[in-house]
Amino acid sequence: MDKSTMETLEDIAPFVVDHLLPEIKESVEVCVSSFEADDFNDSWTFGTQLWRNTWNRIKSVAQFEDCPFDIHGKGNEYKLKIGQYILRHHKIDNVSKMPTGAKAVKSSAYTQMSIFSLLGYEPTIRPSIENIVIAIDASIQKGLKEVFLGELMPLSLESKKFKWVNKVPIYLAEGEESSTSEIVYISTPIQTPHVSVEKVPEVTMKLVQTNANEKKANRDFEK
Repeated sequence: MDKSTMETLEDIAPFVVDHLLPEIKESVEVCVSSFEADDFNDSWTFGTQLWRNTWNRIKSVAQFEDCPFDIHGKGNEYKLKIGQYILRHHKIDNVSKMPTGAKAVKSSAYTQMSIFSLLGYEPTIRPSIENIVIAIDASIQKGLKEVFLGELMPLSLESKKFKWVNKVPIYLAEGEESSTSEIVYISTPIQTPHVSVEKVPEVTMKLVQTNANEKKANRDFEK
């Protein structure tokens, strides 16, 4: 198998289907079952467990001799390599169809765009392409809905919005529609609203004198 001939995402898609997709499917099934086993689980639990479970499975597959994917970088970088492509897997948002976290791949996307900006054009041969995502669309209610390969890019070097500049379908569940959304904001911390000092209303507190209060005051005075 000559990995150097894999020049496009379309070239590596069949290998994702054959070697990685079965692991992704099984991971989703296992994680949905695990989520449903405890009423105290929530979507955060499902998302994190799915991401890690999927990685453990595809890392194991990558060690087989007939698998064209190699584990790339340090063990905690969660990357696969095939040809010139570096792949990371991420669960995508149900609405935007984009990864809401994925800081490493977004950083790589800015680096890729910086290279293009410095050269003034997109080079025909890039040493490595690290802004590739195995995008997994799954939910607790429906299970695995869609998987595609996507190349992520910011709208500009100054922008905090991203888009898919290339998407190659890997899997689409029956009855589901292929994702069409292309742009999403980088997720930012939720700001807790506050009321300015000028707008805080003044509340006058008045102590209500009762017979019980008077009796207690008299006892305290006598002590």
